[in-house]
Amino acid sequence: MPKHLEKKGDTYHAILVVPKDVRGILGRSKFKRSTKCKSLKNAQITAAPWVAEWWAQIQQARENPDAALERIAKLMALKADQELDEDYHHYEYEYVEGKPTGRKVGHTDAELTIDYYLDGLDQHAKPSEVEKMKKLYYGLEGIPLALFVNSWLKDEYPTSKARTLQEARSAIDKVIEYFPTLHDLTIRNRQRWIKAETRAKKTVQKHMGFVRSYYNWLKANQHVGASEVNPFHLDDIQWPKRLAEKQSYLPLSVSDVVRLRQAAQEIGDTVLEQYIDIAQWTGMRLAEIAQLSAQESIVTVDGIECLKVKEDAKTKAGSGRLVPIANTLATRVSLQQLPSPPAPKLNKKTNKLVAYEAQDVGKRFGRLKTKMGYGKLHVFHSIRKTAATVFEQAGVPEGVTADIIGHEKQTMTYGLYSGGTSVTQRQEAIVEFEKLMLRREAEANVLPFSGDKS
Repeated sequence: MPKHLEKKGDTYHAILVVPKDVRGILGRSKFKRSTKCKSLKNAQITAAPWVAEWWAQIQQARENPDAALERIAKLMALKADQELDEDYHHYEYEYVEGKPTGRKVGHTDAELTIDYYLDGLDQHAKPSEVEKMKKLYYGLEGIPLALFVNSWLKDEYPTSKARTLQEARSAIDKVIEYFPTLHDLTIRNRQRWIKAETRAKKTVQKHMGFVRSYYNWLKANQHVGASEVNPFHLDDIQWPKRLAEKQSYLPLSVSDVVRLRQAAQEIGDTVLEQYIDIAQWTGMRLAEIAQLSAQESIVTVDGIECLKVKEDAKTKAGSGRLVPIANTLATRVSLQQLPSPPAPKLNKKTNKLVAYEAQDVGKRFGRLKTKMGYGKLHVFHSIRKTAATVFEQAGVPEGVTADIIGHEKQTMTYGLYSGGTSVTQRQEAIVEFEKLMLRREAEANVLPFSGDKS
């Protein structure tokens, strides 16, 4: 029998006895893993890289014990997070007075694995080594900030929309530079992050809310000490003046929108042209437009043809709303030929699902407006502000405009208790809005686009 193999039943297992001098660091007296091979030759081939890796761990434990402990802790934490995310469980049924209650009790694979390892560490290691390992594992030092994000999202946002989950992940991604490990989650580092921020205060506060939630979850799950103070409470934050005074996106004039649409037409970007048209005549967000399709989005309610925004829109007010189709929009855009939106694709760099069409159109809009001399505060969202401005100038009540473009109601009465305006009311508003928008277009003195058409 080869040195690092043993036969159990009809299959072979790889095995390597751990030298006594590193058992405390590695937390075990031997490595063992089933090859699941009945053939000795195949078992040798399968076991060879495992044995080599085990010897490498032994060597590292001898040369750099602290690094070995940290490596093991990270691997164990990662394994726990993966297995908790996949929700593998070993359950037994609870019995009371000899009768089953129907309630399942037990542990996840991750919990059993961790308990097994720490028990082994207790048997083989010095108390100081056990304590260091537990600190490493439970995130008191050395554990990457993002390691438990999957488990946090699963626990805290089990029924949330894809957009919310993406925003939560994005919030963690944006602070990793300042908090590489859980040990770095300090008030001092929080202030470094805020001072370096260039986004609007409102946006930073929103992202901080996600990070605050993550920190509370880490405490509740013993990855951070229970006595630790959450550094992301807003009470003691010192906000730089430039954040408080940061300008929001600027609206475009109607003539600007016409100029941009014509420029998109001249360079042959028909998709971008359609996006601009739809945004101008509906006030929809970029992501909302990207989700429109002829099959699902065009509906008739009370005899009025409308565009229906998908249920997973950015806000509750915007989700599932009905926007009557302006006559001008119907003549300029072949809404009946809108294709179904492409499925989100996996970004290999971030390992996230991304709606590439909206993202790509946004980038093309950005390149076009830059060539035409517009600044950073003029973005695709500016067209939404253009529409809101025209609604206001046309004398449309604020509540009706909010229901059309998907804004939250500003008053408690309307926001909490109102069922919203009728489709007929919105149609009447669209008519007045369209009259003024067409008049503004007619007044526009639009010069031909002279940018790079290559």
